[in-house]
Amino acid sequence: MSIELILAVIGVALQFTTMAAAWTLGGAARWRRARWFTAVTLTAGMYCVVDVVGALQIMQGMNHDWTMGTNLVLATVHAATWLIFAFVDNAGRWQSVPLAVRSISIAAVAVNLTLVTTGLAHVLEPVRVAYIPMLQASVRRPELNALGQAAGALALLMFAGSAYGFLRRVRIGERGAGAILLGFGLFLLFTLEELAVASGWIDFIYLADLGYFSVVAPVAWQMLSGFRDDANELDQLSTHLTDEVRRRTEERDDARRVMLEQQRLASLGRLAAGVGHEINNPLQYLRFNLEELRDHPALRDDEEGRVAVDQAFEGVDRIRQVVDGLRTYVRPGADELVPLDIRDVARAALRVAAPQWRQGITVSTELADVPLVNGHEGRLVQVALNPIVNGAQAMLAHADATRKTLTVVTRTGADGWAEILVRDQGPGFAPEVTARLGEPYVTTKAATGGTGLGLFVARGIVEAHGGTVTFANLPEGGASVLVRLPPVKVPRQGVGERRTPQSFPVLPKTTTPLRVLVVEDDPSALHAIERGLVREGLEVTSYSRARDALAWLADAEVARRVDLVVTDLMMPDVSGSQFAAALATAHPRLRERLVVLTGGAAAPEEEAFLHEPGLLVLGKPITRQELAAQLRARVVAPTKGSRA
Repeated sequence: MSIELILAVIGVALQFTTMAAAWTLGGAARWRRARWFTAVTLTAGMYCVVDVVGALQIMQGMNHDWTMGTNLVLATVHAATWLIFAFVDNAGRWQSVPLAVRSISIAAVAVNLTLVTTGLAHVLEPVRVAYIPMLQASVRRPELNALGQAAGALALLMFAGSAYGFLRRVRIGERGAGAILLGFGLFLLFTLEELAVASGWIDFIYLADLGYFSVVAPVAWQMLSGFRDDANELDQLSTHLTDEVRRRTEERDDARRVMLEQQRLASLGRLAAGVGHEINNPLQYLRFNLEELRDHPALRDDEEGRVAVDQAFEGVDRIRQVVDGLRTYVRPGADELVPLDIRDVARAALRVAAPQWRQGITVSTELADVPLVNGHEGRLVQVALNPIVNGAQAMLAHADATRKTLTVVTRTGADGWAEILVRDQGPGFAPEVTARLGEPYVTTKAATGGTGLGLFVARGIVEAHGGTVTFANLPEGGASVLVRLPPVKVPRQGVGERRTPQSFPVLPKTTTPLRVLVVEDDPSALHAIERGLVREGLEVTSYSRARDALAWLADAEVARRVDLVVTDLMMPDVSGSQFAAALATAHPRLRERLVVLTGGAAAPEEEAFLHEPGLLVLGKPITRQELAAQLRARVVAPTKGSRA
């Protein structure tokens, strides 16, 4: 078997294998240009097939002159496909090839095909016989006439144009273009050698098939490298998308859990407000009745009776403090930030957490004077309550029963910020979660049902106030939580003084009693309020239904004699806000002098009503003296609203 046949057979296998791979790659959106390389390898493979047949005929001593013209046409088509492949864009669009390149490719193929089919380009007669040392044989070497040589030169020029196209790709930094240009240079040399052999200039074997290897190899390497890079990029993208989907899914689930927790807390808030209303109503008439009992002549000489009444007053106050603390905790408070003393915040949190101390917890407080801060009292109480309850629970669960002291400290930081520090003597935070405390669903109490949302919500509240919260383990054991809040630049009332709600001046009783309309759905509270105000020198008309009160006011003369109206907020038939709206329509003067006496608002619309400007809101329970003073002040300044 001759070396020419071996090269031709290898060329056939290489070209058609590469053609199949290029065709497959060309099906991808980013690989359309590979379809043109399919045309390159197809024409090269057909050229090699003709070479195989010609080599076999040479071995059998047959005439193979026909292969010269056939390969001339195939070489021209092959050169045209190389030229287009060198200039086409990555999308493989025919329109992206410069018009001149397209025109030259089509014209060259048409010219050479015409020359061969018409016989103008043909093999010279007689056919020369040449001895080829590499083949160790004398073989027929057909030679092309001048037009045939010109046709070959035309194909060679198109190969040179292809080399220029690859040079342009090298200049723009295309990966692998340099190796292709080098291989193409070798291919040009082998093609020139084959043209020289076909023209009879030299006697040697045809090396064009070997030239195909030198250029197909770098192109195949370029495509396989690009395919590998795309595969890696796709894998990275797939990994990124998987991580992103997992992260977004976790965020969605976290947001859903937070939303459910917020809904649960909102429900708890409404429940607490409703419970507070139901407790404060009986506290109201209990206080008024105790005040009547205290003023009864029979108790003047009864020391034990007076002590019992005083203790009853203390019980009423304790119940009121518990209800106020619970309502402050679950209700977010007004929309506006107000100056607060964080000592009051700490005291309110301790009152709410008081049931924890009944289990053997000792509470130590160091409430030093601190700057005022701007904040929502309810939300800051929630912040302070969380580490207090957590610390108490941690100590109760800890094996060391001798260390159960919880310390709450208020102090001023070196930078002037107000600080609340809560220290316990429990086991401290687990090291693996200390750095992540404050993140959602990170908890040290998973085994006992902890959700990991308490510290997360507390941290969000503190950061919304412009402050910080840090968690640490104490060297002597136990945990500490430090809340820091920026101070507000307002004058202090005095060191150690507690701020009190806005109060109205107590006006002297006049000879003409104040005429008051009271609407309260609880009969016991209604009668107690009526008796208490009468004892304070007011003239009272009372109704347990707002509809009945509106019907009574329908008489213009009656309405004219009424000085102001006191109403409960949560009533079954017509609520306090609805009653106020009816007064605004029918009796604007009385709406301006409306006083709301409430034990708490459960509905959002009622809570919003309590924040309307110009409305005086008084909380139950209230002393009869304070209530009477507030009502007299309301007549003097009816449009000056406040909450007490």
